[in-house]
Amino acid sequence: MKKIFKKLIIIISIAFIISMIMIGTIMKENDNQEKIQYLNNLNYDVTLNKDGSIDVTETWDVYVKNTGTLFKNFSLSKSLYGDITNVKVKDLETNTELKQIYQETYHVGKDLFYGLDIGGNVFEIAWGTGMSLSSGNKKYQISYTIEDVITSYKDCQEFYWKFIEEGKNAIPVKHLTGKITLPQDVKNIENLKIWGHGQVNGNIQKVSNHALEFEINNLRPSAMLEVRVVTTENIFEVSTNKERNYHNIDNIIKEETEWSNETNRLSWITRIVFIAIYVIIFIIYVIKIIKYRKINQKENDGILKKELKYYRDIPREGNSTPNEAIYLYHFEKERLETSSIQSQMVASTILNLCLKKIIALEIENEKIYISLIADGTSLQEEEYEVYKLLAEASKGKETLEITELNDYAKKHYSNYSMCINQMVNETRNKLYMMQYIDKKEEKTYRQLKCANIFFNVIFCIYSFLVVFAGMINIPILHLPVDISLAIGWRESMTAFTIGILPLVICVLYSLHLKGKLENKIAVITQKGYDEKIQWEALKRFLEDYSLLNEKEVPQLAVWEKYLVYATAFGIANKVIDQMKAKYPKVFLEDSWDTEMKKNYPIIYFSSNPIYYSTHTIGTSPISMLNQGVSKAYSTSVAQIAAHSTSSGYGGGGGFSSGGGRRRWPEAGMGGR
Repeated sequence: MKKIFKKLIIIISIAFIISMIMIGTIMKENDNQEKIQYLNNLNYDVTLNKDGSIDVTETWDVYVKNTGTLFKNFSLSKSLYGDITNVKVKDLETNTELKQIYQETYHVGKDLFYGLDIGGNVFEIAWGTGMSLSSGNKKYQISYTIEDVITSYKDCQEFYWKFIEEGKNAIPVKHLTGKITLPQDVKNIENLKIWGHGQVNGNIQKVSNHALEFEINNLRPSAMLEVRVVTTENIFEVSTNKERNYHNIDNIIKEETEWSNETNRLSWITRIVFIAIYVIIFIIYVIKIIKYRKINQKENDGILKKELKYYRDIPREGNSTPNEAIYLYHFEKERLETSSIQSQMVASTILNLCLKKIIALEIENEKIYISLIADGTSLQEEEYEVYKLLAEASKGKETLEITELNDYAKKHYSNYSMCINQMVNETRNKLYMMQYIDKKEEKTYRQLKCANIFFNVIFCIYSFLVVFAGMINIPILHLPVDISLAIGWRESMTAFTIGILPLVICVLYSLHLKGKLENKIAVITQKGYDEKIQWEALKRFLEDYSLLNEKEVPQLAVWEKYLVYATAFGIANKVIDQMKAKYPKVFLEDSWDTEMKKNYPIIYFSSNPIYYSTHTIGTSPISMLNQGVSKAYSTSVAQIAAHSTSSGYGGGGGFSSGGGRRRWPEAGMGGR
């Protein structure tokens, strides 16, 4: 427990340090930004007048940095609304009306403002803050009147206004509120219909028979804000150019219903998808927990362990291959990495092909020659891969000198490597097929070897999220985080961190249980284990043969087979030495005739009298064969590394939403 607590302290400390670095980066980025505008609060107070005009008062609680001028502008459209008049700007901190000027200027002086048609169908209200070289909070009240806003139809009257145009607002808004007041009560509140368009987290509601309110938190830059108010009672006396001689209430309701249904549909689809993903992942890990708990209740991996010191027979003689022997001998519980023993696999397979009279081996002038003397189509799959490699490397010649295999690997490195890999894969697949290795359990074991790593990674990441989410919610950091990352990012980060907690606990507990399964999973089956210990015992028998009190000396035909598997186990030189003690005559040139060479090709190759007349046994022809295939493999690996390339592709898409096409009164807000 003390160890776990210490580990927890270390992880949290690291998470705290990383969080401090990130927050320091955020603060520095915030300090380095040349200009900043951020609305803590924005309030709209809108009065709909009986003559169809509107009086709007906006209250800005805004943080500015190095911003001498704030502005908002409207896209003019005489066909949709009339003139903008009675513009006023007031500094609420000093309760001072700003002085109006009548000329557009990029930088407006302190305590000055203008409200002008600046050309390009744009009306702009801009005012000076006096903070072009400083920062702080300011509060302003902007008021104006817009003529001919209400549209009258034969069956309804409509106020449809876009307060903020999509894509044109440059200032994030932490909290936005608004109130719209009608000139009089409607007799029946059901005759008053209201809709809001923009961010889906917005809310709009009727508060009386003549007023409604709306609210949005964390309005992101470039987001739209639009309100539509419709009454089926005639309470406005609009100008003739705003009268429409047709019915429209059904079309309005249909249009709004379609937009609302589409928004709700997309919203529900998004929620259902995320909830479904969450629940599915949660269920998967609950199932894993049940499975791992059940496995952990086992005493061991279920394999009946046996003792077998020596074994003189070749397991499954006639059907087994040197590669199967090597794979099982070295196999424990993980998929075997054969790069270090591939030369033994290839060399022993070459000897086995010689034993089967498919190829012939000769050594002359300290060079090894391989001749293909029979068709190899009847060979087992892993043996055929070696035969095919030799055939391709020989280029149609009768014999292949072993160093030519290296030349082939250098020029055709990809094909050489593919043949070797295929040889190993065929060996592995055969062991799967014979049910010597459980492929499913092997995969589980590979995963559990990484379980502790994944546990630590996920725990560290979540610890960082918790610490970081806690730190960014410190009040002094609210503003720089919102400005540097995104409006509403803090709340989303906090909600996400809390929301995934049950899933994180489930995943971590699952990984914890999984990490304890190493001694409870039997990747090798009982049948595979029984043969594995036979191969191990055979190797010990071959190594210790001279120490054993063996009354019966194996025949040369048996020694031929022994040499194949001794090469597979990497003990060929030792077995040759022991064979010399039992059959010293095979190392004498006079003992070999044509018939002997034909009947015992491997014995003759490995104990070649001419070779040993100038060499010791420790540098046998089998050693030379091993060295030759090992060098070829190393050459192919080096060539692959030298010629490797990488490439990548990345792409992305976007999303869009409908609505908001009827009015364009306001181009946006910003500062300069």
